[in-house]
Amino acid sequence: MTPQDVLEKVAKGMVATGVYKDVKTAIKALAVEQAEKKIAAYQKQVDGFEQKYSHSLEAHSRVLEGKASMEEEEDWMEWKGAAVMLEAWKKALQELLNSAS
Repeated sequence: MTPQDVLEKVAKGMVATGVYKDVKTAIKALAVEQAEKKIAAYQKQVDGFEQKYSHSLEAHSRVLEGKASMEEEEDWMEWKGAAVMLEAWKKALQELLNSAS
């Protein structure tokens, strides 16, 4: 069974129970919900680093240039990864919301 088959099966079950009007609506709603959860998780991670270092990733990058400790470098890499994923999920969500119903 492919991932698409699994998603369609779940969506059909939700339609059958009356949660959604059709499979397309169910799949879109599930995708939006997943994107929102990912955005919240990555935003929390980014916010945590901003609070820890009291500045943005961009400012942190300038501060660390050429003089980062191992811990700071690891934090920067994790922070950068979270920021990249946050933007990717925001873009995906926007595309989902802009797509035809």
